[in-house]
Amino acid sequence: MMTVEGSQINSQIIDRWINEELLNRRLSGGVIEVIKGDKTLYQRTFGTKDEDQKIEMTRDTIFWIASMTKPIVSATALALLEQGKFGLETSIAKYIPAYKNPVVLGSAGKFAKLKRDVTVLDLFRHTSGLTYGFSGEEDIHKLYDETSVYDFSNSNAEMAEKLSKIPLRNQPGEVFEYGMSTDLLGFIIECVTDQSLDEVVRQLITGPLEMSSTGFSPDINTVAKAPPHINDIGIKPPLGPDQKWHSGGGGLWSTLPDYKIFAKMLKNNGAVGKAKILRTETISLLRQNHFPKGIRFGPYTSSLGITAPTQERGLGFGLGIAVREHDQITPPGFKGEFFWPGVSGTNFWVDPLNDLIVIFMTYAPEHRGQHRIDLRNAVYAALSEENCREVTTDE
Repeated sequence: MMTVEGSQINSQIIDRWINEELLNRRLSGGVIEVIKGDKTLYQRTFGTKDEDQKIEMTRDTIFWIASMTKPIVSATALALLEQGKFGLETSIAKYIPAYKNPVVLGSAGKFAKLKRDVTVLDLFRHTSGLTYGFSGEEDIHKLYDETSVYDFSNSNAEMAEKLSKIPLRNQPGEVFEYGMSTDLLGFIIECVTDQSLDEVVRQLITGPLEMSSTGFSPDINTVAKAPPHINDIGIKPPLGPDQKWHSGGGGLWSTLPDYKIFAKMLKNNGAVGKAKILRTETISLLRQNHFPKGIRFGPYTSSLGITAPTQERGLGFGLGIAVREHDQITPPGFKGEFFWPGVSGTNFWVDPLNDLIVIFMTYAPEHRGQHRIDLRNAVYAALSEENCREVTTDE
């Protein structure tokens, strides 16, 4: 593998990829930026934010960032952990009594007893036994739908109550099952602060970082209009008067400039400018792999593509983000990198080894898997070879 030195980039390579996606209607518009250190190497605003009215995209256009919400809510939880509000090993039954003895699905569809409590750490790393209703067609997924647990007319308390009545899909700590863990973490944030998740995120993260365009209820006049296929997936916040739910797993809206500040905070050991959000040791904890030995993976994991946090991909999972433990050649990835994208098509990653941040805001859910591969290939190819040097890896 190589590390990227210098500050040169062949912008034509990234432009060529974007232009091809626009031509083939796999992209309609977006905003992208590549930052190395404090210098922007590449930025582009392209296409339209409203295909019907042909309104041009702007740099400050607000997007539904979907699961890029998870790192922000996880950082909020970590700020509360620093305050001693809870610990990683705290049982979630302390806040949701129904989880003192939940039902767990065993083999052949039979129920099993809980081996240990579900902890806050399980919520951070998606080993809680929770899933998503849309991530499969088994009976348990149907229960999620029938119970309307993923419903923006719920409050977080109502969501948590409904969720607690559904069996856990796995024993806590044994299986990475991507699901509503961060949503439940959002409810626990409300429990320990006696405030709404929206208020706590604003007080601890977006306010101090001056991320003024990031929140659960954006100005509808400034958002990018989602194409029909976004609405078809049925999980996008409706932004209507009946919306009550602040989804910790996917309810935030943001802009590229705002998310860049957040990504810089994570890269810079918890600080941006005069704002110190998290301690250095907390950031170190966030960026460590917290999977136990022998971790197994739920069947939906493979659909995460190159972001699936498996050993085969050189990845693990930290506190709300995927973390890279080994370099990867195809597509490029460097040890120490961390990230988490959104189903809407939004994407970001931080590559500390190369002092690099990449942020991509767009709506393209049906092409997101390929875009995650192609964007990486384009960015690292654009960082010219004369600015690279060989490094020794521990693979």
